[in-house]
Amino acid sequence: MAEAITSARNPLLKRVRALATRRRDREAEGCSILEGVRLAEEALRAGVTLEVALYTDELAARREAAGVLDGLAAAGVRRVRVPADLLARVADTVTPQGLLAVFRIPGRTLEELVASVALAAPPGDRARRAAGPLVVADGLQDPGNLGTLVRSAHALGAAGLVATGGAADPWAPKVVRAAMGGLFRLPVAVEPDPEAVVARLRQAGVPIVVADARGERLPWEVDWRRPLALVVGSEARGPSPAFRRAAGGTVRIPMPGEAESLNAAIAGTLLLYEALRQRGG
Repeated sequence: MAEAITSARNPLLKRVRALATRRRDREAEGCSILEGVRLAEEALRAGVTLEVALYTDELAARREAAGVLDGLAAAGVRRVRVPADLLARVADTVTPQGLLAVFRIPGRTLEELVASVALAAPPGDRARRAAGPLVVADGLQDPGNLGTLVRSAHALGAAGLVATGGAADPWAPKVVRAAMGGLFRLPVAVEPDPEAVVARLRQAGVPIVVADARGERLPWEVDWRRPLALVVGSEARGPSPAFRRAAGGTVRIPMPGEAESLNAAIAGTLLLYEALRQRGG
């Protein structure tokens, strides 16, 4: 049977609000929040650990919500009924969907992600498909941009994603929403120092390719079948100097129009699509 909360002073509500608004709390606890039926379903399917789910009576009355509530119960997730006005106080969205859950962040390390791409199947190995590039999101501070890049990286078979150089917190609620479940399946790590990322990639022998509006090569001139790290920098500053110095090449997306550049997430998506095409789709 589900518990019920009726007071705004309840410690659980305060904890949820802290996880929704403060990166330091998410990092200290190793937890974040998701909102909505669809993301809860994606988390359950991906085997993500959900600690507690808050939901409203209004949501429970909806027929389409029965499946996810049953799934939460079957997974042994603590369920708590909360009045809609109290849920709205702790939610990150302007119009909450009536369901919010605290989940354990699937922690991955930089070493694990670099190893996964370094050990990828070489071209010609038909026993297994080669992994896609390791995406390095360098300084992408917009949560929607970062979440969209995560979503594309997952959809197009990237080996993983590393957030570095002052990038937004991958586990911030806005990023979780924009990623549309991609964060629950794509290996993601955080390493603030670009120099540390470069050092690890060099140690593993993984070449670095930097996306640049004035890059030397076109996407189809790069051999994406081999292990690679694709660096996508912020639109304002571009990639960190550490990546520019270490890059084995730069790649640009041809733009016959008069636009100066593309949105970083869109640029990354187009390059990952070319990588998938070369690997046989």
